[in-house]
Amino acid sequence: MKRGSLADLKRVPFWSRVLGWLSICGWLIFVVAAIVFNYAKPERNTILTEIFGISVRDYWHITLGDLFVILLVVGLLVSLLSFVLNYVLFRQDKQHLWINIMVLIMSCLGGLSLYFFGF
Repeated sequence: MKRGSLADLKRVPFWSRVLGWLSICGWLIFVVAAIVFNYAKPERNTILTEIFGISVRDYWHITLGDLFVILLVVGLLVSLLSFVLNYVLFRQDKQHLWINIMVLIMSCLGGLSLYFFGF
């Protein structure tokens, strides 16, 4: 039987599939939050903006900033739920630890600290 086939996928336990889908959803939410961050953050003042007298926004865009925080909090909650499920499965010797969930938790916390404590 070929590795990675549909038959292999059908043998994966239910909670492992749930863990995988939670991980994928958490990362998708984080990617959307990163895109929103790009538009919500204060703009940088560069040499070109100085030369041409272009005004730059030195504050967070309020609506997009709130959306950024909401997305990060939802992503953090999804990743914490994934972490708890992964820990329970690991304790039952049914699963290995997923490092990407821990990286996602740290990334969401870093994004929130960036928003609340300065850019």
